[in-house]
Amino acid sequence: SSSEEEVIPPTPGNDFVEDHRSECQIGNIPTSVNNAKLPDPFMGLDGKRISSKADWKCRREEIGAMYEKLMFGEKPRNPEKVEGKKSGNKYTVTVTDKGKSASFDATINSAGTKDKPKPALIGLDQGFGSCGSLGSSTNGLDIAMITFNTNNVAPESGGGKFFQLYNGGQGTIIAWAWGVSRLIDALEKDPDAGIDVKHLAVSGCSRLGKAALAIGAFDERIALTIPQESGSGGASLWRVGAQVNKQKGKQFVQGLASAGTEGKWMISSFKNYDGKENTLPFDQHMLVSMVAPRALLIIDNAGQEWLGEVPSNYCGQASLETYKALGVTENYTYSQEGGHGHCQLPNGQFDEVKDFMNKFLLGKDAKTGKIDYSKNTQTINFKKSEWIDWETPTLN
Repeated sequence: SSSEEEVIPPTPGNDFVEDHRSECQIGNIPTSVNNAKLPDPFMGLDGKRISSKADWKCRREEIGAMYEKLMFGEKPRNPEKVEGKKSGNKYTVTVTDKGKSASFDATINSAGTKDKPKPALIGLDQGFGSCGSLGSSTNGLDIAMITFNTNNVAPESGGGKFFQLYNGGQGTIIAWAWGVSRLIDALEKDPDAGIDVKHLAVSGCSRLGKAALAIGAFDERIALTIPQESGSGGASLWRVGAQVNKQKGKQFVQGLASAGTEGKWMISSFKNYDGKENTLPFDQHMLVSMVAPRALLIIDNAGQEWLGEVPSNYCGQASLETYKALGVTENYTYSQEGGHGHCQLPNGQFDEVKDFMNKFLLGKDAKTGKIDYSKNTQTINFKKSEWIDWETPTLN
């Protein structure tokens, strides 16, 4: 028997839906601007700044639509039918849309029961070991672990289940985001799977860190998003990366053309913005902002130049402004620590992971909400006025 006290409230969000695109009028999306500073996340496509938390619902959809048009390709929504079937640890999702069907598998370990479902961490994987793992930071937490191998949906070599159903020239990142959304659809309709869908986290590292961010940005049912060392195309600023490369006189940080063609992550035309980063109508602080007001823990690795130590740090600091505007800075932490291998989470970041999991998945008291890069190999000085020429509103 369960008591009222055991019920964990859902994480702040609007309603338990994938997104609110169908409720929003999306204006004309500019393909080019002239702006060396970071675009204003609060300026609507109609040229008016938003003033309330209610306005944020459709402003984040405008931002998402910009990313779909220019960078990722369109995320298909509302398929005709989604079914899930559990066999041992294997969970098979079958999606039917426009007269075609495709199935892909995920792995579920330590699930709860129909009567006592468990919160879950969706860990992104490509079948080559622990890259993207949060290490043993999650040990001892009473959560289910769902392993989502992105290759099962869209391998970077081409083809895959997503492209059997849709062929709109999308990049693999949005295909992976689509796959996780369909997994959530299936779990939502399948209480026997033993997963508490109102308390889901997603994490991944490197290219799968980019994916984790996009998944959290494009599906509001994700309660906690943890991109790790996500680099260019993830939680790292295009404009700042381009500036660093110009100063160094070489490609020190992964450039836009390189990220725009590697792994088929983005639509093929996105690479045309290489060298023209200041014409992008967005920068990555806006993709990060799409997660707000939900919980977000960004984990970066100082000293990883290719992943953009400076542009990632600046992105972390600029993205805080959206959480400030929405009055939920406790839901956001940016953490950067060096002196460890790529995708090897250091012990110094374990507590942050545990605190976020405890608070946003398990409903326990934990302290979250900070910008932490004190353990950096170098002092990074973010001059706000150099990059931000807009005021952060207090959305009422």
